[in-house]
Amino acid sequence: MTIEDGVYRIKNQQSGTYFDNSELNREKIHGWDSRPGSGNQEWEVRQQDDGSYILRNAASRRYAHASDGRDGTKVKAEDTEREASHWAIRDAGDNSYNIYLKETNGVINLDEGRVENGTSINIRNCTEDRQQKWKFDKVRELGEGRQQPLPQPGGRGGGGGGGGDAGRYRGACDPGRYWIRNAHSGTALDLSGSNPNDGAAIIGYQVTQGNNQQWDLESGVQGYRVRNIATGTYLSVRLDDKLQDGVLLTGNKNNPSEWDVRGDQNGYTLILAGTNFALDLAQGSAQDGAKICIWTSHGKNNQKWLLVRA
Repeated sequence: MTIEDGVYRIKNQQSGTYFDNSELNREKIHGWDSRPGSGNQEWEVRQQDDGSYILRNAASRRYAHASDGRDGTKVKAEDTEREASHWAIRDAGDNSYNIYLKETNGVINLDEGRVENGTSINIRNCTEDRQQKWKFDKVRELGEGRQQPLPQPGGRGGGGGGGGDAGRYRGACDPGRYWIRNAHSGTALDLSGSNPNDGAAIIGYQVTQGNNQQWDLESGVQGYRVRNIATGTYLSVRLDDKLQDGVLLTGNKNNPSEWDVRGDQNGYTLILAGTNFALDLAQGSAQDGAKICIWTSHGKNNQKWLLVRA
């Protein structure tokens, strides 16, 4: 079966990890756990006139490249289409494909089929091992869906609502507009029903890409203020709530909490500024309507979030 042009996530049959372009080192392509919605795991697959394909990462706009077909040659991400390798994608017979470097017998190989994040991806002579087989899961058509990053908004440095002078804080990611998805469940941070009232519920919900699942990170003094696009209300702990495990997050207009964003593109932790409480998907639930609360920071995946440019 022929692969049609489109944007795909490419999954290794041996490990279940994905073909991922590192955000920390943009030349590096490695195996990584599933991060639904992350552009680092989305690849534009485009067939050329000679029947071969080029692969371009949706986030970095870099191209998959191997310098030759010899065993051990690293698969890297290069800047320009001129440096893009041409790949022959051939049906492996079990709903998966071998990805050959054109005019060689070398295929894209996940090193020893390991499941660890960061496992290197290289070229090996084709042996039909499962670590050399990849499943192509189509995300969307070429040219659809993902928008370019918006200009970075400024927030106020002190209390109060949005707008005003830019704050001083810069976290582990840049300010801007994001979809925020839980690293454990893949569900989105959602302002329930686009409710504009103070105290509106913030929940986990399947990804819809609606405005109530888009958030502006605005620089404050000790952290980012997280403002919902649909309503302009902020992800907040209410002022009259005692800070303790399990306090629910709500949308509020005039008392935005600030969040210290730590980590990297493989999972960010949002810490309520000045505390040790993290933004937490209660019990890691993937159910629609799951509670979003604060909980003492412990580093597990239900407290890690994928910030995907909207």
